[in-house]
Amino acid sequence: MNLRTRFAILTSALVLVVTASMSLGAYTIASNQLERQVDTSLNQRATRILAIVANPRFDWGDAFGRGPVNDAILQTEVDAITQVMLPDGQVIKRREYPTLPMDGKDKALRVGEQKVHRSSTVLDGKRFRTLTVRLSDGSWLQLAKDMQVVINAREGMRRWFPVLATIQVIIAALVGWWFARRISRPIESLAGTAETIAATQDLSHDIPTAGAGEVGALAGSFNTMVAALRRSLSRQRQLVQDASHELRTPLTSLRANTELLERPGLDDVRRNEILADMRAEIDELTALSSELSSLATDHRATEEAIPVNLVDVAGEVVSRAQRRTGIPVTLHTGGGTIVVARPHQLERAVSNLVDNAVKFSAGNGEVQVWVADQSVEVRDNGPGIPDADKPHVFDRFYRAVHTRSMPGSGLGLAIVAQCAEDNDAEVFVRDNAGGGAVVGIRFR
Repeated sequence: MNLRTRFAILTSALVLVVTASMSLGAYTIASNQLERQVDTSLNQRATRILAIVANPRFDWGDAFGRGPVNDAILQTEVDAITQVMLPDGQVIKRREYPTLPMDGKDKALRVGEQKVHRSSTVLDGKRFRTLTVRLSDGSWLQLAKDMQVVINAREGMRRWFPVLATIQVIIAALVGWWFARRISRPIESLAGTAETIAATQDLSHDIPTAGAGEVGALAGSFNTMVAALRRSLSRQRQLVQDASHELRTPLTSLRANTELLERPGLDDVRRNEILADMRAEIDELTALSSELSSLATDHRATEEAIPVNLVDVAGEVVSRAQRRTGIPVTLHTGGGTIVVARPHQLERAVSNLVDNAVKFSAGNGEVQVWVADQSVEVRDNGPGIPDADKPHVFDRFYRAVHTRSMPGSGLGLAIVAQCAEDNDAEVFVRDNAGGGAVVGIRFR
């Protein structure tokens, strides 16, 4: 069952419940109100007659004769009956009207109790609402009101309320189906596009985002996700191509060295030189593998960002660099050193900055690490970075012309740039005032 059908059924069911509840309530309220109006009419009629009977000069012999007493007591409405039963059993009423029956509860009424008995009876095929009251002289006053208007109203409501409810349910189903169709159309397009992408692995498909509201936002989010996947796939392909290119050189060198080792009559000095070259190539391959693994890892999924003190991270990196290289690396700190970042990824990025500066310093002075204002910058006294190369130093496998003879894969600063992207930071590079370069990462 698709979305539009479920929505139409749900809408119809809801309208049916609401309509049925309102119809039942309206029927009950209207029926009770009509009955109360009949009872009110009988009460008012009884009150007027009781006031007349209470007159000391009143005589039942004149009650249904001529004169003002007759006009007050006799019921002029054609749907009402007035009847009096005297204590001796004589019934006084209009001759053309049927006689009202008197049951045991009517006869049980006592003089002076101010009680009435209400009931319903059928006369000549018509239902009447009756009221009986005991008068002070022992007579019984009986009043009856035709209930046909109430009965007709109830029958009309019972006949038309279901019809109206059915019409409303049908209209609600049609409107619900039409509305669900408009809502589900972009969702169906989204599902179709997702299935196409899954089947073809082609991320060039987008869906229109003309819709408004949550559905339009969903389509926009889907297109944003697909665009991100396209960029990710493009980066992966470029990474594989670049890695294949970078791996070709050390592998070719290793192959050549193994062929040299197979030659007969190779002296020990030459053999040791070849083995040293092979160890260097293996070390380069190991470093390249580690850097590729770091770039391929989604640190946002494997590590949670937490508050980190840049001084602690930089201090650990500086101590390790001094032990490994023997080159003077100094740490300078200021205020504003707490940032929110992924600590292991950040440590790798700062380590790459320091290692890069140590490599290019080549013993020309100390390397300075400055930590302040939510940033880490590393200053060296090396040859510096030409202006033409500065926009590209954070690209993967990029190596300036004058550094291509030096060891390295060109991935160190790319890892720094990846850390900045994952932790809402930015990288920067500029010239050092005393010569060399300043490279760093700044958190927002």
